[in-house]
Amino acid sequence: MSKYEEWIDQIIPKQERLTDAVVTIMDNLLRAEGIEYLSVSGRTKSKSSILDKLKRKGYKDPSRQLTDLSGIRIIVYFESDISKLSDLISRSFNIDHDNSLNQDERLSVDQIGYRSVHFVCDLGKERVKLPEFSGLEGLKFEFQVRTILQHAWAELAHDRNYKFSGKLPPDIERNLFLYAGMLEIADKGFDELSRKIDAYIETVHDRADKGELDFGLDSISLTEFVESWAKNQGIALEDYTYKIEYTKLLEELNAIDISKASELQEIIPKNYSDIYKSENHLSTIYGVVRDWMLISDWRKFLERVNPDWVMTKEHIFEHFFKPDELKEFCNSFEWEED
Repeated sequence: MSKYEEWIDQIIPKQERLTDAVVTIMDNLLRAEGIEYLSVSGRTKSKSSILDKLKRKGYKDPSRQLTDLSGIRIIVYFESDISKLSDLISRSFNIDHDNSLNQDERLSVDQIGYRSVHFVCDLGKERVKLPEFSGLEGLKFEFQVRTILQHAWAELAHDRNYKFSGKLPPDIERNLFLYAGMLEIADKGFDELSRKIDAYIETVHDRADKGELDFGLDSISLTEFVESWAKNQGIALEDYTYKIEYTKLLEELNAIDISKASELQEIIPKNYSDIYKSENHLSTIYGVVRDWMLISDWRKFLERVNPDWVMTKEHIFEHFFKPDELKEFCNSFEWEED
């Protein structure tokens, strides 16, 4: 047994605890801050990997020099998310600035390559006072922060893919770096689009709140309009636990000649919100907007739309149609069975 193996055998279980703890902490912090991310994952170096690195690097003081025994990789969607995440890490952990780096800043202006932000941290003096972190004082771990496209490039050319690693023939290597440059441009482009969408959401939100409704309907503006209406009426809408687009709903609205928020406003029944609340109704944006379309003119709707969905018996149409029309209406749709 080498002089380091006993130390390695003792430190690995602690580092494994640390890795699991930091993944959980980071996941909770990201959710609390509302930072969207693709994944948070962790790994602890194996004994053989540690011994190999000690041999390659010639480290004499591994307890101080090995700062990446625990590695936490966070993949976010856009470049602007990296700055938000960097700020969150700075506020939440004790950073070893001497061993942290930004690979982007290490590239010269004429270089394209592996891009990632690395933070070497420990849990901090206050957190290690908690019983669940006992024994982890001073142990370091490394955060690796990438966008999805940075991760794609790293996986292809740095981490795993032997085809794209090492020294390649000049013509192939040139093409490889050209494509890497395209990924970098796309990364910045998607980030710019994300900021534009955020600005558009804010603009539509403000206009909807002010009642300035002369704007076209799309997945974003439709959501903002209905949510603003619900808020103003004191109505709760059912939340989705996943992202949803409203392409089908927008097609149905266009089929009955509604393409602007002002036109949608005109078909909302005057007493709809009162009945919604009195009946303890709970529906989604899809359900509410379809209610409006059907109550407004369900015959026109059926003439122009071939619905591929079924009605539920929780709907409140009996408050809007007389008995004869209600019977005709009910016979015209497929209803969900009990």
